[in-house]
Amino acid sequence: MNIIFRIILFFIIFLTFHQGAGGQSDTDSLELRLELENDPAKRIELLKKISRNEKFRNIDKSLESAQQELDLSVSTGNRQEELKSLNTLGEIFIDKTELKTAMDYAVRANALAEQLEDPSQQLRALYSMGLIYTQLGNYDKSSEMFYESLRLSEQINDEIMKVKALNSIGIVYHNQSNYDKALEFYNKALTNAKEIRYSKGISKGLNNLAAISGIKEDNSKVAQYLSESIILNKELNDMEMLGVNYLNYGYYFQVQEKYDSALYYYNEALMIYEGLDNVASVISTKIFLAEYYLEVGNIEKSKTFAKETLEAGKHYGLKRFVYESAALLNKIYLLQNDSLQAYKYQILELQIKDSLNIEESQTELSKLELQYELDKTEQKNRIAEQRKDMIIIIVVTSLIFVIIIIILMLSRMRIKANSVKLENDKLEMSLELRSKELTANVMSIMKKNNTLWQIARKLKVIQKEAVKDETKIAIRKITKELNKAVEDEQWEEFELRFNQTHSEFYDNLLASFPKLTPQDLRLCAFLRLNMTTKEISELTGQRTSTIEMARTRLRKKLSITNTQTNLITFLTKI
Repeated sequence: MNIIFRIILFFIIFLTFHQGAGGQSDTDSLELRLELENDPAKRIELLKKISRNEKFRNIDKSLESAQQELDLSVSTGNRQEELKSLNTLGEIFIDKTELKTAMDYAVRANALAEQLEDPSQQLRALYSMGLIYTQLGNYDKSSEMFYESLRLSEQINDEIMKVKALNSIGIVYHNQSNYDKALEFYNKALTNAKEIRYSKGISKGLNNLAAISGIKEDNSKVAQYLSESIILNKELNDMEMLGVNYLNYGYYFQVQEKYDSALYYYNEALMIYEGLDNVASVISTKIFLAEYYLEVGNIEKSKTFAKETLEAGKHYGLKRFVYESAALLNKIYLLQNDSLQAYKYQILELQIKDSLNIEESQTELSKLELQYELDKTEQKNRIAEQRKDMIIIIVVTSLIFVIIIIILMLSRMRIKANSVKLENDKLEMSLELRSKELTANVMSIMKKNNTLWQIARKLKVIQKEAVKDETKIAIRKITKELNKAVEDEQWEEFELRFNQTHSEFYDNLLASFPKLTPQDLRLCAFLRLNMTTKEISELTGQRTSTIEMARTRLRKKLSITNTQTNLITFLTKI
């Protein structure tokens, strides 16, 4: 399973930071031409190229150019370019994980594409909406968008988008642990990609099949699919995807403890990325090499690579790489018994971790807000449709009545509907505020507990190094009391606030499933708040594997036999 996790992880990193064919000199040349160009149509084309060139190099600059492109298209009345700009902005904001803004642009693009009868641009908008819903974890809506993308791509013979839609549908099934359906769509996507010689689609398809093989613990298939991908990318001369293959193959051989082969493929990947000037992929490969050298006992080489990746991560503002490098250097210096240097990098690791956690928390809150707004909009649309149907029925069946009676009935209905709407708005606003307070409180508890657990772990280290038994006993007592105080405080605080927000949840749950234990109820509460396994682990201090086992047992106690049934969705309906 570890093999496939790293394979998928690196593939995502590659797609996120891939530099593209253009370079800084290309952008400089385009900007110079832009300054000298007065023709609006040509300026739009130049802005479009700058945005595309900088999307994977400087995303803020890409965003600025795309916004100028949109403004110029609107001011000159060029509706077709306005549509393309809306789609481009939606895609950029997806990369920035600003999903609410991304959805706004995608919806606007979809509406304008329908108005202009442009199925190609409508396909882009639908696919973006599918990606947004996938990130929100709303797999019903993401499947709906991807299936619509698939239908439209077949209708207009857009084979590349067809491959993307098939792969995305497979990923939705994959995320829901329906591996047989995921495998079906991965194979369809791979077959279509091979037919049109779409190299990135082929590589992604083979990586996805390798992932499924890893889940099924068939390591020979993992090697087979990676080997096929290498052969295909060599034939297509796709060096970027070949670098992905080499890095994944290197890690595969490292896990198999075939260290000479692992080092060969790591170095091959590094040469490719350095030749392509793909900064993030170079850094990621060097981190793999640092971990490799640490594993084979070459501490100095491991340290050299780790320091290089740390500085590069700082230079390019890639916090995730800074965090990984600092953690690695902390481990290296501990092995060398250099406590001062180890502590220095541990502090940096914790600082970056806090920064990443804050960014992730803000992203999660934004996702919750967007999901709430989308659900509310969908509910309003359903109510509007129901009301429309009702009015039609009333009109049809009420023709024999006096017009005055019809007016009175409609008036009463409107008054009642307005009253209900006002009441619902108040309830929704109150629930939203309490939910946000509870989420913020949970995040605060998680951060505080993490700090206290760090102190407890350090006390244990001091305890082991203490000479006197009285000192050891005193430290052990303090550690025990500290852990107990943390646990008692977190549960009392959490359960008090949770019951205030979801007052009937426990009662309804126990009424249907009376055999649930207090530990089961707490896990249900965490899941009801849409918390991930990682977040529950950080809050409770348990391992993620323990949480996963608890979730499996809970599904059995709740009599959930259908593997397609989402546990969080099930609890939300309680």
